[in-house]
Amino acid sequence: MRRLQAGVRSTTTLATTAAVAVILTTAGLSLIAMLRTDLTAGVDASVQSRAHDVTSLLNAGSVPAVIPTAQDDSSVVQVIDAAGSVLAASGNIQGEAALTRPTSTSVVTTLSVLPIGEGERFRILAQPVGSRTVVVAQTLGPVDRAVARTSRLLLEVLPFVLVLVAVVTWLGVGRALAPLEQIRRKTATIGAGDLSQRVPLPASRDEVFRLAETMNSMLARIGASTDLQRRFIADASHELRSPLANIQAVLEVARTSDELALWQAAGAELASEQRRMLRLVEDLLVLARLDGHVPVAQNEVDLDDIVHDEVEKLRRRVEIDISVDPLPAVRVHGDGPQLARVARNLLDNAARHAGSTVHVSLATEGAWAAVRVRDDGPGVPPKDRERVFERFTRLDDARARDRGGSGLGLAISRETALAHGGSLQVTQDTSGGAVFELRLPLWKG
Repeated sequence: MRRLQAGVRSTTTLATTAAVAVILTTAGLSLIAMLRTDLTAGVDASVQSRAHDVTSLLNAGSVPAVIPTAQDDSSVVQVIDAAGSVLAASGNIQGEAALTRPTSTSVVTTLSVLPIGEGERFRILAQPVGSRTVVVAQTLGPVDRAVARTSRLLLEVLPFVLVLVAVVTWLGVGRALAPLEQIRRKTATIGAGDLSQRVPLPASRDEVFRLAETMNSMLARIGASTDLQRRFIADASHELRSPLANIQAVLEVARTSDELALWQAAGAELASEQRRMLRLVEDLLVLARLDGHVPVAQNEVDLDDIVHDEVEKLRRRVEIDISVDPLPAVRVHGDGPQLARVARNLLDNAARHAGSTVHVSLATEGAWAAVRVRDDGPGVPPKDRERVFERFTRLDDARARDRGGSGLGLAISRETALAHGGSLQVTQDTSGGAVFELRLPLWKG
C-alpha cells in the first residue's frame, strides 16, 4: 500500500503539475500576443492621427519644409512626391531618403531596417494625398520592451507557481490517502483467527468513508461465514463421530463372541449406522451445493404429483394416519428431485413428531403454490421457529437423533425453497401441532 500510495501521489503530482504548466504556458503566450496586439494598435492609432494632421496641413497648402513635432512626439514624418523625392520632413529625419515608395492606397507596414533608430522596428503609414504621399513612422521599441518585460516576468514566476502546485498537490494527495493507509494497516493486522476487528472510519463522509464501510460489511460477512463454517464442521464431526463410535462398539462386542445370533444382530446394527451415515453425507453434499449457489434448473414440475408420491412412500414406511386433501393440478418452476427432497423432509419431520396423524394440503394462492404439512405433535415454540431451520438443530436432541433425524433436513428444505424463489415457514395449528408451509412461484409458461 505504501508503494501504491507513493505511486499515486507521484503520478497525481506529476500529472497536475504538467497540466498546470501547459495551462499557464498557453495562457502566458496568449497574454503576450494580446499585449503586443493592443500596444501595436495604440501605435497605429497614434500614427494615423499624426498622418491626419499632416494631411490637413497639406490640403491647406501650409506644409513647411520642416514639419514641426511636439517635444514628446517620437514619430517621424515625410511628404514625398510621385518620383519619391522628399518634399518635407520632420526635424528628426531631415536629410534622409524617403522611408518608403509613393503609393496610391493607404498602407500600414512594419519595418525593422530604417535609416533612423538603432535597429528598432517601426510602424509606418503611407497615406496618398493627391500626387503626394504622407509617410508617418512610429517606433515599436516601447512595445517590444513591454512584451520582453512581461515575458521575463512570466518565465520567472512560472517555476515558483509550478513548485507551489507540486507541493500543495503532494501534501493534499498524501492527506487524502492517509485514511487508506490506516485502512491498509488495520486490514493487515486482522488475521483469520479474529475477524471481529473493523477498519477505522474516517471523519469525512466521502468515497474513502464508503470504502471503509464496505470493508467492514465484508469483514462482518466473512466473519459470519467463517463462524458458520466452523460450527458446521464441528457439528458434522460430532454427527459422524456418533455412528462411528457405535460401529466400533458393536464390533468390539461382536468380536468377543462366536455366536451367530450376536453377529447377525451386529450386522443389522452396522447396516443401520451405515444408512445413518449415508443420509448424513448426502445431506452434507446437498448443503454444499446449495452453499455454492449452483443455479436451479427451471423445469416445469408437477407439484401435486410430487406431493402424492412422497405421501405414498411415507405411508409405506410409517403406521400413523396420513390424511391428504384433494390435490389440485399445480405446476411450478424448479428442479423436480430437489422439490421431492423438500416434500420428503417435511413429511418425515411431521411423522417423527406427530402423535398419531399428519395432514397434507396443496393449494394455489395468487401467483403462489402453497404446501402445508400439519402434525398433532407438541408443535414448535415461537422462540424456536427460526432456529429449527438452522443446521444440526434439534429441539429434543437425544430423541431426534435416536429416531433418525440428522438435524439437516429442515435447513436443506429452507435453502432449497429460497433457491427456487420461495419460502418455508413454521407456524402452529389451532390444536397445538406444527404447520410447515412451503410456498413456491407458479409456472408461468
